[in-house]
Amino acid sequence: MSAAAQTPQPLSKALLLAIDTETTGVNPEDDRVVELGGAYLLGGEVHEPTVRMLVDPGRYIPAGASAIHGIRNEDIQGQPTWPEAATRFKRHLDDLQPVLVGYNIHGFDEKVINAENARHDAGWVLPRSLDVFVFVNWHRRGAPSRKLGAICAEFGVALPEDQAHTADADALATGLLLLAMVDAGLVPDDVAGAFAEQDRLRALIGAEEAELGRALYRDRTDGTVRIGSGKNVGQTLDEADEEYLRWLKGRPNVTEGARELLKARLGEVEQMGLF
Repeated sequence: MSAAAQTPQPLSKALLLAIDTETTGVNPEDDRVVELGGAYLLGGEVHEPTVRMLVDPGRYIPAGASAIHGIRNEDIQGQPTWPEAATRFKRHLDDLQPVLVGYNIHGFDEKVINAENARHDAGWVLPRSLDVFVFVNWHRRGAPSRKLGAICAEFGVALPEDQAHTADADALATGLLLLAMVDAGLVPDDVAGAFAEQDRLRALIGAEEAELGRALYRDRTDGTVRIGSGKNVGQTLDEADEEYLRWLKGRPNVTEGARELLKARLGEVEQMGLF
């Protein structure tokens, strides 16, 4: 291996391309892209060009979706369909080979882009990416909201209000948030190291969710069991109201591991009879 290959590449100095999609709905396998946006950052600074493509999805955009992202059916008339948009986007990936970044990109954007590519026989899938949500999901598991805007506010990342929910603006916020988390020591400042840490955290989160679902989680510092969702998120089992815990225990999607912890907290552990 050459000395150059062994030299770490600082994430804070790398060319990043943060991306975001707006779609006709929330099903990544079936809904269609109506906007693909991206923002380049280099050395922590915004770097041209900005990526913003409206896309004709070939279907009606529901009013509920338009209410979120502001893109109406008349806005996409005459815009390129996915095959053309995908070809243009692929040039960004091939020509500059940036580090691809997104917020819940593994859970949504990657899936919707790959589904569009498969639907149109584009012949490629999205390359590996850094998902800022993975790091948020680990380090800010007990936050009242882990939505992009709420986490950006915590880390001092601000965009003009009128830019919220446009794909390019949300992409820029995602890139700036990643760099803020690098600066805070929550993401390694090394490209390879950040991908390795992401893999480690995904494995830990997967194991935790297999055991406890999303109802409960263990504190990242001392292992204390805490509430994982709802208005009581972040509370320990000892702090939480018993009526709420009984309701939570009865939910059909609670795992057996979480249910047993809730039963123990409520004093419902079964006693073995003597006869």
